[in-house]
Amino acid sequence: MIARNTVLNLGGHMAPLLAAVFLVPPLVMRLGVERFGFLALAWALVGYFSLFDLGLGRALARLVAERRGTPAQASLPALSGAALSLTFALGCVAGAALFAGAGPVCEVVLKFSPALRGEAESALRVLACVLPFVTVTATLRGLLEAGRRFDWLNAIRVPLGILTFAAPLVATAWSVDLVAVTLALASVRIAAFVAHWLVCARLFAALVGLRAPLGTAAAEMLRYGAWLTVSNVVGPLMVYIDRFVIGAVLAMAWVAYYSAPYEVVTRLWVIPAAVTGVLFPAMAAAAPERLGALYRTGLKAVMLAIFPLVLVATLFAPEWLGAWLGPEFAARGARAAQLLCLGAAVNCVAYLPLTLLQARGRADLPAKAHLAETPVYLVLLWVLVERWGIEGAAAAWALRCAADAAALFVLARRAVTQASLGLSLPQLATIGLALAALAGALGSFSIAEKLVYLAAALGVCGALGWLVLLDESERLRARDPLALRSGHRRQ
Repeated sequence: MIARNTVLNLGGHMAPLLAAVFLVPPLVMRLGVERFGFLALAWALVGYFSLFDLGLGRALARLVAERRGTPAQASLPALSGAALSLTFALGCVAGAALFAGAGPVCEVVLKFSPALRGEAESALRVLACVLPFVTVTATLRGLLEAGRRFDWLNAIRVPLGILTFAAPLVATAWSVDLVAVTLALASVRIAAFVAHWLVCARLFAALVGLRAPLGTAAAEMLRYGAWLTVSNVVGPLMVYIDRFVIGAVLAMAWVAYYSAPYEVVTRLWVIPAAVTGVLFPAMAAAAPERLGALYRTGLKAVMLAIFPLVLVATLFAPEWLGAWLGPEFAARGARAAQLLCLGAAVNCVAYLPLTLLQARGRADLPAKAHLAETPVYLVLLWVLVERWGIEGAAAAWALRCAADAAALFVLARRAVTQASLGLSLPQLATIGLALAALAGALGSFSIAEKLVYLAAALGVCGALGWLVLLDESERLRARDPLALRSGHRRQ
């Protein structure tokens, strides 16, 4: 079941990547660099507020996974109602703040040209009106994850991922005005809310509805979600703040040169997101011996899946960026894309300790790590952007990802002592060699040299991954593709 749900999740997360590959080039062509830079910021804002839900979406998923089928199940309707009401209120407050601040943000913070400033201000106010739907959708998604209804979750996620890019493109057939483009994006998010609500009302009728968030239900939800809130505010802030700093320090055009490769490179997150989305409820309810096995298998699966993708993307960044968006984007964004690839690779493996800590009720530890990292990262980001432009932004982001991953792995080992989480020294050496091979791909090579490097790195690291990283039972399962669907080996 875990393997089947992971495959479903992976398919659902792949939709935005494929949509971006095919639809971003015509969007850039129709909107122009500056307007596309605003659209990239709009995607970032929507993505940020889909996570900025007081941590209640994941907290609700954990509680439902723990309590379904137990005497404590009777408390779930009150908990769910409190979570939905609180996230709706949060969305309203955030929307009101963005609506009121749209003018100063466009005039003081972001360097829009005078001709676009009015459009951008109105478009930001459109986004502000949709934020309550975005935050409630995040909580409804947590309900579907807790119920392990990844079939429905991905049936919604696939069209949503495509329409996030397709709807603004369709809008440009009528107008390239930022308000029209943003209205299209807002309509997609409202449709996503309606779809999630209808599905949850059908599957979990007793758990769907707004209730006054009072008493013990609200206190329990907030207690579980308090530290998740910090991670959900600070973590995405560190993910998205780079584009705002680029816009403030450089110009909106540079946001486009940075955001276009960023939108593709960071879609590598679909792999750990697909794995950990399924593992989270399983880890929340697992016995210690099962917990360690889930963690180690998930970590190996993510490493083996992302290594060849990141290696190719890093080596051939100038080629794929030029073929995708043209020589200007390749000339200005290729090195940033390579650095973003390295940061994304490290960040992918960090999903596993993060998920483990949150599933076992230690969401405070990642949150404290994020709080400690934030001021250092913001200073580093500003300094490197002023000095090296978007390459400096990418370097700062990659360094922050590396520091965050190191902290999460240490915290997981120290906090979850009841489960065996460690890998052997040969396995750790194999992972270290793979990361070194990715760093080596930053060098300047001819096409022929790149092909030789690719073949050598894939050959050596692939052989070590099969022989050293995987244990015998994992190799047996990998030889039997049908076992990935059923969870059992054929007899």
